Amino acid sequence: MMKKISPTPILSALLSLMVLGQTQLASAHEIYGTLGYASGSIDQYQIHCFDNGDGNGANDHLYINVSDTLPVAAPLVSIQIQRANIAKNLTDAVDGNATSSPSVNFKGGGTGNDFYILTVDKTAAGNENYKVELHCLSSSGDHVGTEFPILTDQ
Repeated sequence: MMKKISPTPILSALLSLMVLGQTQLASAHEIYGTLGYASGSIDQYQIHCFDNGDGNGANDHLYINVSDTLPVAAPLVSIQIQRANIAKNLTDAVDGNATSSPSVNFKGGGTGNDFYILTVDKTAAGNENYKVELHCLSSSGDHVGTEFPILTDQ
């Protein structure tokens, strides 16, 4: 005789995971990473800013900066952010302090559904930790949908 399993605990667990996943998507505005020892190590992300239907509207621009976090090491951390044929570079000039690079507002393409390529790199060999703060924002400054899958992790 087979034991009957109630679907209620399974459905409850699945629902909890879905809610946690949605919370992460809505509140995830920082990327923490580590660049490997080689001087040419990079991490790359595809940032997608979009209208997620929450009433905040479509994407207008991406707000972004980078921090070269502890431990203090010789290389400096930079980011390059690109959309279409426009690119910007930001560098955190002092490693391990509480100050990030200058922040930049990177305008979207006018469709409200924008993709940006973010590259994180460093000036020399040595392991480096970083934090990227990013926010996809509507023209009124409200948060809109944000996703940033990693493309390259070195």
